[in-house]
Amino acid sequence: MTRYTRIALDRRLQPYRLNASMYYYILRIHEQPKMTQDKLISLTYLNPSNVTRAVNQLVNLGYVRKRQSKLDKRVYELSLTKKGEALYPKIATLRQEVADNLLTDIAPEHHDELVAEIRQLALRAVHNEMPGIDNE
Repeated sequence: MTRYTRIALDRRLQPYRLNASMYYYILRIHEQPKMTQDKLISLTYLNPSNVTRAVNQLVNLGYVRKRQSKLDKRVYELSLTKKGEALYPKIATLRQEVADNLLTDIAPEHHDELVAEIRQLALRAVHNEMPGIDNE
């Protein structure tokens, strides 16, 4: 299922020269303007070099602006450009459309199984974001 979602997202993001692993950064930066690159790295749980590479690609595509912090010259703040801000609602819409299409492709007899799986994924995500919270 994850593979299908990734392929569908890749296909839908292609006109913007993005892929399923890059759109996430645009969503997070939109939610927290002037987010530092270190904060973005901590949100993704990915190798810092992968995040840096993706951010640099987004900068080169004109979606993200990377500026040195005025308070701390060692830190870079990220924000969306006008082009990135214009892309944000399109990404949010197409992500929802891919999710909706995925659900319609699932046979009704598998819905309970899917809901249980989604619940487990959500609990794991909450646990990762808030390690002090106990999962059921």
